[in-house]
Amino acid sequence: MFDKIAPNAVHPYTYEGLCDTIEMLNERYDEKIFMMGTLQQQKQEWAAFLGHTTHESAQYTASREALVCARTVEKNAGTFCKPCDNNNFDWENRYCEVSLVANGQFYEDYCDKIVTPPYGCVCGPTTEVDSENLSGLINPNAVFFGRGAIQLSWNSNYIKASYVLAESADTLCTQPDLVATEPKYAWGTALWFWMFSTPSPGEQTNCHIKALEGSFGSTLRIINGGLECPPDAYGYHAEAVVTRLRYYCIAATVMEVRLMDFNGCEGLGDAFDRCVKTGFCPECNDHHGNPTMEPSLAPAPRMPTPKPTEWGSWRGEDWLTTMTRGNSAVKSVSSLFGSLTLAMAVALVVD
Repeated sequence: MFDKIAPNAVHPYTYEGLCDTIEMLNERYDEKIFMMGTLQQQKQEWAAFLGHTTHESAQYTASREALVCARTVEKNAGTFCKPCDNNNFDWENRYCEVSLVANGQFYEDYCDKIVTPPYGCVCGPTTEVDSENLSGLINPNAVFFGRGAIQLSWNSNYIKASYVLAESADTLCTQPDLVATEPKYAWGTALWFWMFSTPSPGEQTNCHIKALEGSFGSTLRIINGGLECPPDAYGYHAEAVVTRLRYYCIAATVMEVRLMDFNGCEGLGDAFDRCVKTGFCPECNDHHGNPTMEPSLAPAPRMPTPKPTEWGSWRGEDWLTTMTRGNSAVKSVSSLFGSLTLAMAVALVVD
């Protein structure tokens, strides 16, 4: 089934890498990725995750943000990128006409210099590597632009993902381009975001929890709500919402589940209706008007609770030492299906 959802996937987006990374994280944390709740909820969470990451990675063909590094330049000294702005980028040929670091300029996007270890990787203005032989090029390991299956960006996110995936800040702080080249980090950073990243300080939820609650709209709000909930009606992100919905419908069809609700993301439900009715989302035709399918088994009731003490705040002084997974308040897959193993659960997405 993975091949049906991702027929164009290229390295580092390997299926083996996805499975290995899920297994690694599930061995470390009590909250299991794609193994919580009922079988129906697990498949719906898979569909949401794959729908989002298919969109974010251009069908698993792009591991680096286009405007910063659409084409890598290979020189004897290593791999380099040519950062660009939208006005000087040839989208058809994916080529940067004028580098942002040409003529002594510098690049410092996705760098919050106020945030320092252990809360953020050290970062600062980046200049071209060499004004003669490497004119207009930057070292990709000096910047924290979007990479991987969910386009991880910003120095504060790289260090958090590094602690979880490598159990060390140094790994992704000193080599952020591993996210674009190694399956463990290309998939792992997306899984970190899905399981660990909260929409705002103090808001104790994440994409994983919202998917178990049946809200695709809320997962989008966490991933890119500022630009897509709602999008500018005449801008790029209006088109991006259409693409995202199409990939989600494909994933849901392959996984044989109905779509989750669009609540939590302003305008998403209306965008879905327009997309189907205007013919821009043919992949969604069979899902239009269908309510979310009931879980195969009812999950444990979710009781309102105060802020969980076991869920450490990323911005708190002790976030690193108290980093434990919150309880999703749904039954684990083992309690529902006995000895169902990770391999069996992952096999849900394999023919």
